[in-house]
Amino acid sequence: MTQAPQTKTPLPTGALRFGAVLAASGPVVLRSTGISMAELSVGVCYKIDPDLLHVAAITWWWPVFWTQLLLPVLLAGLLLRLPHRATSPGITAVCAVLTLRLVATAVPLGAPSPPPGHTLPVESLWPSVICYCLAVAALLLAARAPAPPVRRGVLLWAAAVAAAAWTAGRLTLAQSDASSFGWFAYMPPELMWKQPGAWSCKADVDGVLVVLVALVAAADALTAERLRRGVTLGFAALLVLGTFEGFVAALILWPARYFDLAVAAMFIRWHLLAVAALTVAAAYRERDAVAGQVEEPLPQ
Repeated sequence: MTQAPQTKTPLPTGALRFGAVLAASGPVVLRSTGISMAELSVGVCYKIDPDLLHVAAITWWWPVFWTQLLLPVLLAGLLLRLPHRATSPGITAVCAVLTLRLVATAVPLGAPSPPPGHTLPVESLWPSVICYCLAVAALLLAARAPAPPVRRGVLLWAAAVAAAAWTAGRLTLAQSDASSFGWFAYMPPELMWKQPGAWSCKADVDGVLVVLVALVAAADALTAERLRRGVTLGFAALLVLGTFEGFVAALILWPARYFDLAVAAMFIRWHLLAVAALTVAAAYRERDAVAGQVEEPLPQ
């Protein structure tokens, strides 16, 4: 039995598969560029306080939020685990999420009441439509190319997604006030943008970390091992920084006479460290699985 050369997906095909997940992630990433709950409540990553969230709850908010958030995860899982049959269920999922988004826009089920002195901007529907159309096109084009081998480590990737969704899940279950998708109160930008150390809090609240895990998993379609390893380790390093971001800020900014180690340790977000560890473990399991593939001997 001889060692077989590593099976690889041609780069254009791998790029199309990755592009489908990237396009499906577009609405989540675009939404995070606006003002969100992270700005309305700077401490929302550490403690959920309903009194700090001042916008009205809308019935469509959580269904749209979670379907848009989990769509890239679903596509990445299909492309990794069922690459031969990912096109039909993937396109169906994209169309279902887009339909829900259209229905939520056409039937808002109530009007949000802005906090005094603020306005509630309406997020345009067209960016989501364009992103999802691009995702469908990428899936159709990728379906015409040979499918890559089935990848292992899907359970590790799923665990990483669950850990990355920890803050969003807590907000969902807390029954605290939230706004409809894209309808966020404009607050002074210094609440977040002048505090660059709070970048990971915003990514955590808006669900960007969830779609980033899906994108790192989908990067497996780009078969250059060095590229995959660099993307994974870079993402893990950012997560480690985000884990201790609040603790380091407290260590630097709090006066020494008021510093309390036990209180400052509460700002450590351990779930980000778990995401980093699971992501690295999943990526290296993929690498070892592919490296261990062997070729059956040819008949004599």
